[in-house]
Amino acid sequence: MEIFTEYREAGGHVAEYLNRALKEQEKMKFVRFSNGGDAAYGVVDGDTVKEISNSPIGQDYSETGATHDLNEVKILAPNPNPSKMLCLALNYDSHLLGADKPTRPEPFYKNTNAIIGPGDPIKLPADAGLVVCESELIAIIGKDASKVSEAAALDYVFGYTAGNDVSAREWQSGAKADKQWWRAKSSDTFGPTGPFIVTDIDPQDVNIRGLVNGVEGQKCHSSEMIFNVAQAVSFISQYTTLYVGDMIWTGTSGTTPPINVGGDVTVELDKVGVLHNPVIAG
Repeated sequence: MEIFTEYREAGGHVAEYLNRALKEQEKMKFVRFSNGGDAAYGVVDGDTVKEISNSPIGQDYSETGATHDLNEVKILAPNPNPSKMLCLALNYDSHLLGADKPTRPEPFYKNTNAIIGPGDPIKLPADAGLVVCESELIAIIGKDASKVSEAAALDYVFGYTAGNDVSAREWQSGAKADKQWWRAKSSDTFGPTGPFIVTDIDPQDVNIRGLVNGVEGQKCHSSEMIFNVAQAVSFISQYTTLYVGDMIWTGTSGTTPPINVGGDVTVELDKVGVLHNPVIAG
């Protein structure tokens, strides 16, 4: 029955149905994990992880023959050492909150020291004040990109993961604000990512939710971005070469929920996975 349901969803058009089926076959889900030893990479197939020889981002790999139970390994940050991370500010209308709508993508840098993986604690500095969750889709670059066109931009994206752009608001604006966002966005542990990297999905067709202590605080669809992934990658590449593994955080929506010591945060992307982190004192 499932095949007929998918056929109907494609409007009864054979070509559209076959295109969807082909895309589904091409889609891959990768994980970086530890099973009591060094970090390794694998392909996720149901509840099984098929170990591979190396990171798949921008390079060939082979299966080692080893398999693991997904439920018994520790899932790690999927891409721990990018050369850089750029985040899009004000990329959803619902997040403008009175600010002028940008006329071009507005990226800022987030330091790589902020990266942590699923289950790792977010550590709040004692003097940070209000800290919030920002649920986001992240694009990971798969081949070096310099001055690429918008039409070709997605060919340079390897895949997508979930991210929480943890942000200390009092260091961004108000009486305690810094001149730059260096610690507001890049304090240690302020960049949870994971759990998987998923390839060959439509980045503008992803449901995104953010929950604090199990209560939904954010909900949007990636089609609501002001500048889509292709536009962002193309624009950034006109000025800054994007290297394999670089990460583009595509912005957050709405009012961002506060997080507190002793709580927990969950970012859900329906086509990527669920990223969960506890919050502790730093």
